[in-house]
Amino acid sequence: MHQRKVAVFFVLAAFVLLTGMGGTGGFERAPRVEKNYAVTIVDKSGGKIEGEKFSWEGRIQFAGYMNLAQVTIPFDRIKSLAVGEVRERKVRVTVTLVDGSEASLDIDAKSRCFGESSFGNFMLEMDEINTVTFKQS
Repeated sequence: MHQRKVAVFFVLAAFVLLTGMGGTGGFERAPRVEKNYAVTIVDKSGGKIEGEKFSWEGRIQFAGYMNLAQVTIPFDRIKSLAVGEVRERKVRVTVTLVDGSEASLDIDAKSRCFGESSFGNFMLEMDEINTVTFKQS
């Protein structure tokens, strides 16, 4: 009987210690990027964030699929983008380029966008974003 109590105690103690080891699930700061891109983001709830040092997965380009082709579109070429609905873990993104033309590509819905704002750092997943407008410098 005494051994059973000791075993239960150790199992419970291990559970409490191991569940307390994880982080908050958040992030500390936005990834550093080599060029500063200022953006206005409108999320799916209608909230607006003015930010800078914007990146997608820590990069200054979007990558995805256009039909069967894998493509990348550098931020320098983008005026704005609109994010559509989630389908099979992807979102259809319609990109308006600075030359006025448009391109559509499929991007991982859970990929993340980072940036810095006057209130601190932010992170949004692609499926949480409605639009991103790049401020021309």
